Amino acid sequence: MAYALFKDGEKMSRTFPTKEEALEKADEAGLVEHAEGEVVLEDELKIRPCPADPEPRDDADLDWTPVKPAS
Repeated sequence: MAYALFKDGEKMSRTFPTKEEALEKADEAGLVEHAEGEVVLEDELKIRPCPADPEPRDDADLDWTPVKPAS
């Protein structure tokens, strides 16, 4: 099972092989808040299981990156 970042039910990122990797990439992009020892995604973002992307993609294909934050 693959995982991706979703907002309001819409897929916002490429897929990742694990939930942990999806969270790590969201953190690198500045989309994660660290509060009281907890990690929380911003703006009602969620990491959900989903079908894997049909073709392999890399970080250059992310909808958001640390230098190009999500809109």
